[in-house]
This record gives sequence, structure tokens and C-alpha cells, in this order.
Amino acid sequence: MIVLKRRFWLLALIVFMAGLYFYQPAKGKEFREMDVTYGEEPRQKLDVYAPNDGGSKLHPVIVYVHGGGWMRGDKSNVGAKPAFFTNKGYVFVSVNYRLSPKATYDEMANDVSTAVKWVYEHAEQYHIDTSKINLMGHSAGGHLVTLIGTNPKYLMQAGLSLGMVNSVVNLDGPINLVEYIPKNERYKKVFGQDRQVWAEASPVSYASGQHLPPTMLIGPKRKATASFVKLANISGNKTRTFETHTLTHREITKLLGAASEGSPVASLKEAQNMTIAVEEFLNTYNIEN
Repeated sequence: MIVLKRRFWLLALIVFMAGLYFYQPAKGKEFREMDVTYGEEPRQKLDVYAPNDGGSKLHPVIVYVHGGGWMRGDKSNVGAKPAFFTNKGYVFVSVNYRLSPKATYDEMANDVSTAVKWVYEHAEQYHIDTSKINLMGHSAGGHLVTLIGTNPKYLMQAGLSLGMVNSVVNLDGPINLVEYIPKNERYKKVFGQDRQVWAEASPVSYASGQHLPPTMLIGPKRKATASFVKLANISGNKTRTFETHTLTHREITKLLGAASEGSPVASLKEAQNMTIAVEEFLNTYNIEN
């Protein structure tokens, strides 16, 4: 009985501490503008969440790209991230993009790049600091933001440069499709059968490029992550990782910025640590000390 009581109070303490961090009182309900068009295609829309501070200063921006296996998903699948990050002083932009089979992965990456260009061109309207444009994505979205953050052709096609990206956060998105697709053959519907195409679509193929944005990779321990970090660091690029142990693929995005009291104790603690790590990474390149 005594042991059970101790476990109960330990769980209650962890939930309470997580609540203090994740559920901070809002500094002011964020400004929202939904379904903004950034292109001519029906899927080329985005949602803008901004700090409601009267536009007294410029803010860094996070351009977020949803997951869904390159075949589904929606910009509304953001969980508590908009509220969390706007409360920290970031503008948060969630992007839709064309999906397979109507679009190739190249077209998806071009859509994301076009959305980044839209953010850049409308920065004044939303009080965005154009020197602090950050990319974040989960799963397929993590792959896409890391691809355009390593292969300069996508941003160049949008009239931008890789140097305009301040940082990239990949939330458990694949970075080596040559290793990934044979284990997940359903994605041959997206990338086809050609291993050369898989390599061209893999961010790890460009990790040794010069002057890449600082990149954070989040997920379980994988060879691909270690390879990316090694190649990037040898070339003088900055990387950071957060290795997950208890969080599922879905929980990595679901619990970022908002731990759920219904989650196991271990997941609550790891979600809190992950959120702190992501915030610290972003603040390193966006918040002046």
C-alpha cells in the first residue's frame, strides 16, 4: 500500500510539473488567419498563427509541414504547437501541399519552397523577421523540410536561397530513403522502384553540402541519423539530435509542446525533455541573449 501511494504521488508530481511547463497561461490569444492561398492549386494553402502583441516587434517564424506518408494529412494537424510557439514569441505557419498520387515528391518539395517564399514576401504583414525563417516537419513533412534544407535546387526554383533558412527541425522524418523504402514498400507508390530516385530524394545525400542550416533530428536511434550527422559535421555544418526511447512516431508530434495527462509517465517525461530540447535549439538561432 505504501509503495502504491508513493507511485501515485510520483505520477501526480510529474503531471503537475509537466503542466507548469506545457500549460503556461497565454500571454494573449494568438492571432489566426486560416486557409491563406499561396498558389493556384487547391492544396496550396496555409494557416498563420502569430503572437497577439500588437506588432510591437519582429518575430522569428516556424514554417511547419505535416506528415501523412506523402499521401494524406492536413495543415490542421498541429496539436498544441501553434499556441506553444506563439507564446514563446514565434509566428507559426502550417502548410498544406499537394499529395501523391496527384503530385510527385519533387512537386511537394516545390510546394513547401513556394510557401516559404510566400512567408518571406508577406513578412511585413505578419511582423516576421526574414532573417529568422525556420522549417519544421513531422514524418513525411520532416523529410520534405530537410530535403529543401539540404538540396538548394528547391529554394532556388522559388527564387530563394538556402542561406535564407535559419534552421531545420525534423520530427522523425526519413532522411535516407534507400534504407527506408525497402522496409516500408507501400511508399514505392510515391517514389517508384528506382533506387537512384530514392537516393536523389534522400536528404542524407546532400548532408555534406557547404553552409547548410543548423539541423535538429528527432527520433529513435538510426544509422541514417548517425550518417547525416557525421557527413554534416565533417563539412562544418551544425547538427543536434534528440534520441527518443518511449515516444511513438505519432507521439513525437502530438506531445511536442503539450504533454497529455493520459500518456504513460515515461512518455510525459520524454515529451517534456524533447520540447525543452527543441525550444533550446530554436532559441539558439532566433532569440537574442
